[in-house]
Amino acid sequence: MDDRLLPAFCAQNQGDGAAGSGYALQEQKANDRELALKADEVLISEPTRLFGKRETESTVSARWIMALALLLLAAGWLPVTGNELLASRIFPTWLHTVCELAAVLVSLLVFASVWTASFHDRQHHTVLLGAGFMGVGLLDLAHLLSYKGMPDFITPAEPQKAIVFWLCARYLASLVLLTLALQPHARTTSRADRALMLALSLGFVLACLGLALWAPELWPRFFIEGQGLTKLKIVAEYGLILLLVPTALLLLRRGARARFNSADLASAAIISILSELCFTLYANVNDLYSLLGHLYKIAAYYFIFRAVFVVSVREPYRRLSEEIDEHRRTEQRLEYLAHHDPLTGLPNRVLLHDRIEQAMAQARRDGGKFAVVLMDLDQFKNVNDSLGHGAGDALLLAVAQRLRASLRETDTICRLGGDEFLLLFHDLREREAVLPILASLQAQLSTPVAVEGNEMRVSASFGVTFYPDDGRDLETLQRQADTAMYRAKDSGRNTFQFFDPSMHAQGMERMQLQHGLAKALEQGEFELHYQTQVELATGRRVGAEALLRWRRADGKLMPPAEFIPVAEQTGLIVPIGAWVLHEACRQAALWQNERQGRPRIAVNLSALQFRQGDIEATVQSALQASGLPPSQLELELTESILIGDPASVLATVTRLKAMGVKLAIDDFGTGYSSLAYLSRFPIDKLKIDRSFLHQLDDASQGAVIVEAIIGLARSLGLRTIAEGVETEAVAARLLQLGCQEAQGYYFARPVPASELFS
Repeated sequence: MDDRLLPAFCAQNQGDGAAGSGYALQEQKANDRELALKADEVLISEPTRLFGKRETESTVSARWIMALALLLLAAGWLPVTGNELLASRIFPTWLHTVCELAAVLVSLLVFASVWTASFHDRQHHTVLLGAGFMGVGLLDLAHLLSYKGMPDFITPAEPQKAIVFWLCARYLASLVLLTLALQPHARTTSRADRALMLALSLGFVLACLGLALWAPELWPRFFIEGQGLTKLKIVAEYGLILLLVPTALLLLRRGARARFNSADLASAAIISILSELCFTLYANVNDLYSLLGHLYKIAAYYFIFRAVFVVSVREPYRRLSEEIDEHRRTEQRLEYLAHHDPLTGLPNRVLLHDRIEQAMAQARRDGGKFAVVLMDLDQFKNVNDSLGHGAGDALLLAVAQRLRASLRETDTICRLGGDEFLLLFHDLREREAVLPILASLQAQLSTPVAVEGNEMRVSASFGVTFYPDDGRDLETLQRQADTAMYRAKDSGRNTFQFFDPSMHAQGMERMQLQHGLAKALEQGEFELHYQTQVELATGRRVGAEALLRWRRADGKLMPPAEFIPVAEQTGLIVPIGAWVLHEACRQAALWQNERQGRPRIAVNLSALQFRQGDIEATVQSALQASGLPPSQLELELTESILIGDPASVLATVTRLKAMGVKLAIDDFGTGYSSLAYLSRFPIDKLKIDRSFLHQLDDASQGAVIVEAIIGLARSLGLRTIAEGVETEAVAARLLQLGCQEAQGYYFARPVPASELFS
């Protein structure tokens, strides 16, 4: 996993290793992640180990050229050069055959590497090399078959015919390299262009064959029996050198700017120059200079093959390894988000459930008990309201750090959301053993905290339950702890309460709230406020999110955080959600009729609406009653909806999409994020949760997570919108990262429908 996504507190406080045998599973998971990291390192480094780095290859090429040049200089002083009888036996016909066959083989490998490459890697330069060296290989083969001492190739084998094919092959190779060096830019070649280049190359070969075999008198004499090479042959060799020198210089100048490996091609041109120099020096076709010339030609072909190999084989492999590595890192980031709170890095509910299961297994095995403590910060809402959510996030980070400093290595901290934390204290033999721990926590929290230049004093209320005395599963223990925590709130805050079965006052209050919700729906006490959604690149309004508010009989608005959870638990969210859909569609259609533009209206859907309500009929009814075009309605789904019953939900979501409505995933990354459901469900947009926007700078964890989500959305063809944008700097950073849309207090607060366009 990326080190930037692994703060020191991403597991338990200071690690879980000391918790005993109950944490073997967590240790095994950590080992598995470490092994995965090592596997990634091997995968990334594999292409380098197999093929080497370009800098190393350039150094090796330079050494080869120097060695070959020195060998050519030294050849004149070798004893064999001055001995005519011995010199004529250095390069016999059989060795010439071996050298030419090797040259033909490398030429055909160049062609095969290019023609079998993927379409993406069939650049004009490489195709030119492949087609050209197909012709070079065929002409070299004709030269081999025409060499003196070989069987007749249509016409008798003789030096003149062999030299004709030799020069044709050399000039074709030199012109191909020069043409490539002169072309300024690489471009992908179409099938028609490839066919044309191959046809031109083969046409040149056929023309050379026809003239050499059936009209040899048209060629000037390059060899005269009894006299040897003519001056024209020597001039022709120097002509090749004149072509190759500017070619080598141009390729060296292009360097790393080229799409292909220009260093290898430049090396091939320089070695070809050395080869041609050999053929201006030899006195006998069987002497040392002739042998060196043929060997240098093979070396030049090898460097051309290596240049093509880099583009056609190694580069695609490198890109593939990078793509695989990026996909793995994205999966690892999403896995991290699925198990940890993005703001504090503490375990979330998913990981907490695993820890509770382990703690219960250990308690049953050892006959011990453990405490589940629900901690809620006192008056935290005042911090958000007065100083903003940025200050609230900074305070939560400071609280998380103090909790880690106060707890034992074996204890677990989990952030449930907002300002609620759940603490798990292991290995308690009696209930009173938790008292010193709670006292230490209260002392740590009471120390003033500096947040954005403001000194704050923090307190918290604690609700304490014990396994197995108060419950034998996480849901029961958490519910009892919640009841005890609210009793601590009612007792004046900054204290703790142990759960007692007599604590039913909160239960009665919740029943009253439930009754009030049902009555509010009947009496029309609900209303919608709308928050503008803007396009970051232009700043124009593109939509608005409908947000539910409850105006009580006394005229005061109750925050949705206080009544939505009760509505979810009681099932009232289904009829309330249906009212929200109808009202939001009605208002959006009214805006369009009043020519207030065509803002897209976004409506949140509850998981319960999918499980219990006929959501398709509700949406269809709202659209028909209002006359709103389906494309102007965007339904925001939570991740819990998508993973609850994948088959059933997929069918429902697919039918909703078929109606023409837009679909978005709300608070993406805060639940169980998976690439699997993103690829299966017809989603249009990912909504980035406000918790990821904390300290959105280059080095922050939030920036890394936001960038990962935006990159994932881009790769899947989805749009992104960020909520909770409160400053110009955050809006600018989101635009820089590639986010398309945003909403938040920086742009507009939620307002009644009558004020949205005022």
